[in-house]
Amino acid sequence: MKQRLRKDQEYWGEWLARTIANSGKSQTELARFAGVSDPQVTRWKKGTFPTPEVAQRIAEFFDVNPLRLAVTAGLISSEMAGVDRLPLPDDSAQREAEREVIANYVNKKLTRDRDREVLLQALEALRARDTMDGATSEEIMAEALKRTEEAVEALGQLLNPNRESGT
Repeated sequence: MKQRLRKDQEYWGEWLARTIANSGKSQTELARFAGVSDPQVTRWKKGTFPTPEVAQRIAEFFDVNPLRLAVTAGLISSEMAGVDRLPLPDDSAQREAEREVIANYVNKKLTRDRDREVLLQALEALRARDTMDGATSEEIMAEALKRTEEAVEALGQLLNPNRESGT
């Protein structure tokens, strides 16, 4: 049974995913700079918190206030730090990248029924997520984002079946 993430873990993972997408830098570049593996960055995007030392390097990488990043990364409370967590970046770059993956895939010939099924699921997940803009329920937003992540991962597996899952 999959463990439910706390809201601060969800926020951290979402902040990191959006920030990477908007930075013009890759997840691999962040991993190298922070001195961790690429799969470790994937775990952070899924809500695992970094160590304080690594959080400092992440702040340097993205040129953000280290104390605010520590709050965002769940290492210290905003009350103790006296600062708010970093705001979620606009996710339009991430959305565009996801659509580009799908468009590139569509341009390839879809010959297998499974390929068509995964593509339709991915498009439905993106559509569901996009209609959630402005929704007030964090659970609805979290579910739409979860479905989108699963669909994008499935598409990645179809496009590159030899790559390791979760990386």
